Amino acid sequence: MRQVLWALVFALTLPAVLIAAAGFYSGYRAERETMDLRLQETARALSRSIDREIEKSEMALRVLALSPHIANGDFAAFHKQTLEAGLAGSSSISLIEPGGKVLLNTRVPYGSPVPDGRREGVLLKVQETRRVQLSDIQVDPVTGQVLITMGMPVVTGDRVSHILLAAIDPGIFQRLISDQRIAPDWNAAVLDRSGRIVARSRSPERFLGELANPVIRDAAATFSEGNVQSVTLDGIPVRTYFSKSPTYDWTFVVSVPYAELTASFQRSLFWLLILAGCILMGVLLAAILSRFIAKPVDRLVAAAQALGTGRDVDGTTTHVLEFDTIQKALTDAASDIREQERHREEALARIAESEARLRLALNAGHLGSWEFTPSTGAFVASPQCRANFGRRADEPFSYDDVLAAIHPDDRARQTEAVAQALKNRSDLHVEYRVVWPDRSEHWIRISGRVRVGPDGGLSLVGVSQDITERRLADERRGLLLHELNHRVKNTLATVQSIAAMTRRAAEQGDEGAWDAFLGRVQGLAKTHDLLTATQWQGALLEDVLKNELEPYQDAMRQRIRLRGPKINLQPSAVLALGLAVHELATNATKYGSLTTPDGRINVMWATTPTLNPPVLVVEWVESGGPPVQQPRRQGFGTRLIQRGLAQQLGGEIKLDFQPEGIRCVITFPIKNVMVETEETSESVERYAS
Repeated sequence: MRQVLWALVFALTLPAVLIAAAGFYSGYRAERETMDLRLQETARALSRSIDREIEKSEMALRVLALSPHIANGDFAAFHKQTLEAGLAGSSSISLIEPGGKVLLNTRVPYGSPVPDGRREGVLLKVQETRRVQLSDIQVDPVTGQVLITMGMPVVTGDRVSHILLAAIDPGIFQRLISDQRIAPDWNAAVLDRSGRIVARSRSPERFLGELANPVIRDAAATFSEGNVQSVTLDGIPVRTYFSKSPTYDWTFVVSVPYAELTASFQRSLFWLLILAGCILMGVLLAAILSRFIAKPVDRLVAAAQALGTGRDVDGTTTHVLEFDTIQKALTDAASDIREQERHREEALARIAESEARLRLALNAGHLGSWEFTPSTGAFVASPQCRANFGRRADEPFSYDDVLAAIHPDDRARQTEAVAQALKNRSDLHVEYRVVWPDRSEHWIRISGRVRVGPDGGLSLVGVSQDITERRLADERRGLLLHELNHRVKNTLATVQSIAAMTRRAAEQGDEGAWDAFLGRVQGLAKTHDLLTATQWQGALLEDVLKNELEPYQDAMRQRIRLRGPKINLQPSAVLALGLAVHELATNATKYGSLTTPDGRINVMWATTPTLNPPVLVVEWVESGGPPVQQPRRQGFGTRLIQRGLAQQLGGEIKLDFQPEGIRCVITFPIKNVMVETEETSESVERYAS
């Protein structure tokens, strides 16, 4: 047994040492890679911040370049405008002619003499490229101040009439570095395109304008970002992470002392040595104790194996008091485990059944469950709850995401409802709109209850439900009731008008007034049926005509001809035009072309988009009937048509009683009768011609 224990000790300790060494080294590599990634991301983010700082000056210059005072030659007003613009990070702005003459400089009052521009490089590049040009860091020849200049062309017509030149203070980049709170042992710097230092976290006044380490300059010239091992201008070995700005090619670098990077490896090596020492001590103790524990351990192992497999534990004494105590504990534990296992299985069965019922109920009602703990901000949501907010089941979803998804107009109501529920420990019931990632709006109903935890902390648990369809149904129901009320009133008004006019006709001795009234009401009913088939969204003009004229059509479909483009009419236009066509058809059957077998009716319609305003023209032409005579007085049908078209739709009707047949031309403003369609102008013009 002692030999087996020795072999076991060595078999366990050697892999433990190797695993520990691999673990410490893996930890060191992971820590190193994490630091590399973090520092590289920091350099990349700050390089973009450099672009944003420069772009602020560029945008301000672009706004000033559009000033009308330059074109008008009012340089005093432009000087005042430039001072009021307050260009961030700029010590002065100059307006220069292409030849180099300085017209004004915000460093001095307007009208004060200023020397001509001597930054020929920037001026020439601006004139040649007609684009914004940014210089590297340089010393102002007038003030001796270290500046960066930015030139902006002012283009008048097709030439560069003036150049705006801004002197940018490197202090803005120094503040950018200061805001990052770089560690005292680290070094951060901003380099221009030539590799000169524009700003630096350590001793910036000492190294301002100096060239950076050649290793860093060569790496930045070759790659847009990366890291290299170098030495700072202070003589400190460092690992330098750099990233070049995408717009202006300036570079941001962060340098970390190499000793700091290797500190984690040294710590890992130290603990590895400690672990090896502990293992050696364990080996020594194992050798000493192995002779005393071999047989009792075998007994305990047997008892533990019996406990693990659920068998009864042998309680025979080991003749060692401590081991007997352990063996008795194992025996009692085996009995307790069997009892607890029985209770556990019963409890798990009840929990599983309860969860199944709850899950079935939630799924049946499309309810999502959630829990929110205000003290910690923890928020747990089921997949259905996430789906109610337009999120995937595997997508991160916090309480802040819930608030961000709520429609801005409903956030106050939701916040107040949650606050009142927590304050009064009452139930939570609130409905609000949420905006999904695809920008669609949905209505959510939230129900919850306050729960007090064992530690006294409050939390809200509840369910969520997507009630968008119910809300839309309620809105549609309200709109339908309102529309039904409006349409019933309009229909009753039309029937009342027809009845009143029929009554007057009857009083004047018209024996067919009652039959005409019934025919008009039946025609109105047929038009209502046509609108009902389209859910009162309108109807095609051709369908309105067929609805009234189909009873008079012959088998060869030559007696009545309809021709025109596809036009969708508004419901009000369908009713009015249906009455008008009914009257024209009735008149044709009594006196016109439909009284003879050879009679014909041609109905053509077209739009005239070139007129102002555009109109819809419907032409009714009868032929082949008895000779037509000019009526002595205006009939009831004509008055009904004119009243319906003129009063309701702003239409105009013209009747021409030619001997060969009646010709009726009806004109409507398009905006009063048509529903917008995708009919092409080609088809419209073809019929309109």
